[in-house]
Formats: sequence, structure tokens, C-alpha cells
Amino acid sequence: MDDVENSIALTSRPLDSPMAIVLDRNSPIELGTQVTGRQFLAHVHTVANLLPDQRFAINLCENRYFFMVSFCAVILKAQTNLLPPNKKMATQEWLFEKYSDTYVLHDGYVNETSFETPTDTEQESSVADYLSINVLEADFNSDNKVSSIPDILLDHLAAISFTSGSTGESKPNKKSWQTIVESSQINAANMLCENHKLHYQLATVPPQHMWGLETSILLPLFVEVCVADIKPLFPQDIYDALARLPTPKMLVSSPIHLRALVKSNTTGYFGNSLPVDLILCATSPLSKELAADVESLFSAKLREVYGCSEIGSMASRETAHSHVWHLFPGINFEPSQGNKVFASTRYLPERIEISDEIIIESDSCFVLKGRSSDMIDIAGKRGSLQEINNTLLKFSELIDGVIFAPETDLNVGRLAALVVLPDHIDVYKLRAYLKKHLDDAFIPRPIIKVDSLPRHDSGKLPVSKLKECYQSLIKGK
Repeated sequence: MDDVENSIALTSRPLDSPMAIVLDRNSPIELGTQVTGRQFLAHVHTVANLLPDQRFAINLCENRYFFMVSFCAVILKAQTNLLPPNKKMATQEWLFEKYSDTYVLHDGYVNETSFETPTDTEQESSVADYLSINVLEADFNSDNKVSSIPDILLDHLAAISFTSGSTGESKPNKKSWQTIVESSQINAANMLCENHKLHYQLATVPPQHMWGLETSILLPLFVEVCVADIKPLFPQDIYDALARLPTPKMLVSSPIHLRALVKSNTTGYFGNSLPVDLILCATSPLSKELAADVESLFSAKLREVYGCSEIGSMASRETAHSHVWHLFPGINFEPSQGNKVFASTRYLPERIEISDEIIIESDSCFVLKGRSSDMIDIAGKRGSLQEINNTLLKFSELIDGVIFAPETDLNVGRLAALVVLPDHIDVYKLRAYLKKHLDDAFIPRPIIKVDSLPRHDSGKLPVSKLKECYQSLIKGK
């Protein structure tokens, strides 16, 4: 880049520092390899030289290291990463229509947790190219000589992330390279225990999701974090992957995954406790009780992070010990008329309205009351769906579940619930528990037992999918 003042390096990590560790048995890189910054940049250059000359790349890589290589190769090619809310074919087609001159970049994984591949007919009619990083002519075990780090223009549109669509239609959020770098610097200063110490990170959330992107892709680019290339889903897989990581270890996860870990260990399933230095959690509210259980299980400090897709991470709290959130320096909350709160920061051109109900206690502290759309009114009684669901989640036999308003209008006549329970537990026992702990107006009717909930990989539960599932079950009765 000629204009150094208007650009920032692709990574600020030392060339010989490890950025990723290979735990994926299907990777072409030898198991256990710690990929250095030098090797990483060689891979980025190789892939960038083989990318087509198009404007946008839908990055669907499942392997976290391949995603990081692809993400940076797209940026180095002066293109833009599209980070979809899911990997469904319908979502890909929506992006093809919305963004012309687009191709799909993936790593060849075809299974129930990866993306949907197009049929032959769909492939022939699609304007998009499907390019697998696994079949690119790149030697992923080579240590090509890289002596310099490329610079990226500050105003380059590096990525467009999309909201999960959990409360409506998915919306795009543009991320310039300057936004990515400055937000990552703020996150590193406020999320990590010791910035100078190399931490080995395991993440259970997908890299396409903003929480996964910020922590498992961007942090390793700028601070001493070496990320595992896998994305374990089940409790035993998460525990086994953590056991294979060097120390100090950190875990990046979500309440749904942490709850599954705690539940699986109620009978000593994992044996001895596995010490972890730090656990970061986000995507949905975490209860104080679950936070305490997680800290006990891993002998670790758990830090819950608050944020939104438009801005990213903004605040944190140690949930097991306090309900008060502490804003990251550089993020500002401004109250406005009608109990609205706006967030602003130096790296964004305009302030963003926060969709949650917030009580500002000081310039740097606030209490979260829940989403504005979270408040319901039944028979003149007003309550919070979040608090009602927190009560549900305390039912000891519950595997997963949600209480929700089937109607669009929040002045609802009745709540409903979909729950995942062990075979030997019926809904009558759960209903008795809820009657003991909730006002009668908030007892869900019906309570329907299901095999699973339609959650995203990040653990979020889209309202539209939830209501579709509910309606299909009601109609089937």
C-alpha cells in the first residue's frame, strides 16, 4: 500500500508466534501443528492469488483456521466477506440476489452441521461459483518465506455481517477494516485476563456469527491468542478438545453450550475438573446460577459479554458475582427520550439505538432489564419473557426449552412452551414446577415435548423458526 497513513497491517502478531492449533483430524495440516504467523500469511497469499475476480465472497468454511485464511485472503484481494446468519441454500440464494458478482468459499465439509450444497440443477442455474479451499492448489504444510505483513486500506469494506434473524428479518452490518481493527483492540483490552500471555482458545460458536468472528478470528490476528481450528458441539467433544489444548486455556461459548456441559457433568461424567483460565460467553442472557456452576466446573473466571451485531461487543460482567455491566472504554451510552438508549463509538459514523431496556447507573455501568420486545401483558399482568424463561431453565430435568408468545401482539392471551425432556420425565412434572414458581397468568398452555429446538449453530433461537415449529406441531395434533 502506498498510503501508509490510511492503512493498517493485516495482522499485528509476530511472524513466529502461533496463531492457530490443529485439532481437526480431517485437516490436511498435521494434527497438533501450531501454525505461525509466517505460515498463516503464506497460506493467505496462496489462497488470495487463486480467488476469482469478483466483489463478494460468501465465507462458509467450517474449519476455523480455513475460515481465518479465507477471510483474510478475501480482504487481501480487496474483496468483501459476506457472513450469512446460516448456511441454508435459501440464504445463499438470497445473498446471490442481493449482492451481484458473488461466489461461495468453503472447505469441502458436507455433513449435517455444514452448509447445504446445491443440486446439479441449482448449480447450473446459479450465477455463483462454489470454490473449495480443500481443493485449491495450496500446500498447507509448507513454510513459505514471508518477511513482511501486508497493509489494508482503513476504509476497505472487509465484511458484511448479518444479524441472526432471531427477532425478525436478518439485517446487514457493514464492517470496514478500520472498524474491525479498532473494535478488536477494544475487545482485547477488556476481554482477556493478561494481554501479554499467549492463551490457547477453543470456541464452540461459528466464525460467521459476530461473537465467533470477534473472538476466534479477529483476536488471534491482533493479540496473543492461538485458536483451535475445530468447532465442537457436544459436551464430550468440547471437553476432549479442551483437554488437548496447551495451557493457559480459554473457552469461548454460549449459554446453550455451557448449560449442556454443566448438565452432562451432574453425575461426574467428565471425571476430574479441567482447569481453564478464562471463559467468555455471549449470544443470549446467562443466569447467575449457570455462571456459578460453570465457574465451579472449570475452576475458571467466567466473563459474560454484551453486544449487538451493529456495533459488536460493548460491555462485560462477571455474572456469577454481579448483575451490573461495565462498558468497554471507547463505547458510550446516551439516554434519549422515551427511555431509549443510543450507543456510539469512535469507529462508527453514527450512533445505534439499543433494542434492550437499560438502566444507566453511571458513565461506565448499567443494568440490563431485557429487550423492549420482551415485555408481555397477560390479563393485566405485565412480565418479562426473559425472567419467565430463566425460571423454566432452573427445572433440573430440562435439557432445553423455551416459553414464548405464539401471537405477534405482545398483549397475548396465553404463552406456549416447547421443551426437550428425558424420556422418563413428562410435562406434568414440569407444569407442577412452573405453577409453584410462576404466576398462573404466565404458565404456558400448551407445553409441548419435542426432540430438539430449531436453534442456530450459535445457540440463538429465531422467532420465525420457533413459531413455524409450533404451528406445525399444533396443526399435527
